[in-house]
Amino acid sequence: MNDEDAAPGEDNHVAKVALYMETLQARMDPDQYGALAQALHEAFHLLAEGREGTIGSEDDSAFTPEMNREFATVLTILLTGKMDQQIVEVPGSDGHSGFVLMDPEEADDPAKVQEVRDFIDQWATKRKAVDIELDGIARASNPGIDD
Repeated sequence: MNDEDAAPGEDNHVAKVALYMETLQARMDPDQYGALAQALHEAFHLLAEGREGTIGSEDDSAFTPEMNREFATVLTILLTGKMDQQIVEVPGSDGHSGFVLMDPEEADDPAKVQEVRDFIDQWATKRKAVDIELDGIARASNPGIDD
């Protein structure tokens, strides 16, 4: 596949994102839409430049769960070109809840949904253990660190 072959697909993804953003703008509070659009703008630039980064502001409480879902939905459309993903709630073992976007066929399969939930729970448990270990290493390396 050459670059000429890739361009039409990428343009199609962008057109789908633009269409979805129009629907969001029509149904969202203007301030929420503005914050979401700004976060997506930052994410698109990071993706285009092949960089990693953190997207957010000092007041993350203004970014509602609905906005988080829409953020993920728009990124999914941009990356896959698919607009039919379904949001599936994923309760965490720590009491917090998250979500994943799944293809409709998988979202309708209880076994597949449970498999995804189990994977995320295992990943989160491992991540917490690594974070605790890294914190211990940091404290041992620099005893002046306060809690």
